[in-house]
Amino acid sequence: MEFDQEFFATVIFTFINIIVLYLILKKVLFKPVTKHMDNRTKKIEDALKMAEEAKQKVEEMKIEYDKKMSEAKQEGQVILDDYKKMADKAYETIIANAKKEADMIIQNTKNELEVEKQQVIAKLKDEMSDLVLTATEKVLKQNIDNKTNRKLISNFIENKQ
Repeated sequence: MEFDQEFFATVIFTFINIIVLYLILKKVLFKPVTKHMDNRTKKIEDALKMAEEAKQKVEEMKIEYDKKMSEAKQEGQVILDDYKKMADKAYETIIANAKKEADMIIQNTKNELEVEKQQVIAKLKDEMSDLVLTATEKVLKQNIDNKTNRKLISNFIENKQ
């Protein structure tokens, strides 16, 4: 096997060219591309990290929102219950006052009726007294007999009506 010097030189120059080309590409192309890719990877990782943090914040805010809504509902229910109790008390007060007023009106009416009854009775007594006096006077003026006396009283009563 014989080696051709020219072939050997070509292989060595090709090998040297490949190494030089590799070093040049490494310096000029690989480092900037690798650096750019590392920067890009870092930006993507940072963006993913920020997205995860934002997601975590949103979850915390949602929990806080749910908690506040629950508290607001409870407070609303307490306020509603308080107003209902106040309305019930006001209702009871109004009913009690209305009953008192009704009782007072009934009592006043009973008192007025009693006064009127007493007045009517007094008036009737006065009229009866007047009738008896008038009848007695007529009987005494014409005191003839019992039959005549009765007839006079009956006539007097019929004439007064």
